[in-house]
Amino acid sequence: MKSKTVQERAETVVSRILTENILSLSEARKELQKVTGHRPDKATLWRWITRGVGGVKLEAVRLGGRSIYTSTEALNRFIVARTIGLQ
Repeated sequence: MKSKTVQERAETVVSRILTENILSLSEARKELQKVTGHRPDKATLWRWITRGVGGVKLEAVRLGGRSIYTSTEALNRFIVARTIGLQ
């Protein structure tokens, strides 16, 4: 089985996020505050997107020059993957 190229993986992530409940990073911070009781810093979300945590990255897309978006579903996938990694 041939593995996907970087571009194919990126296209998959973009297609998935743009069909989900899209959130700006500010909105994502508010969603996480509802769950955890505190709002993570923007730098924390950026770190989750670019570096990840424990090998898991938060899926996100860049639209235009500066706007970065994720989705409610991407947050859920990130949380589930991190939870599974802790077990």
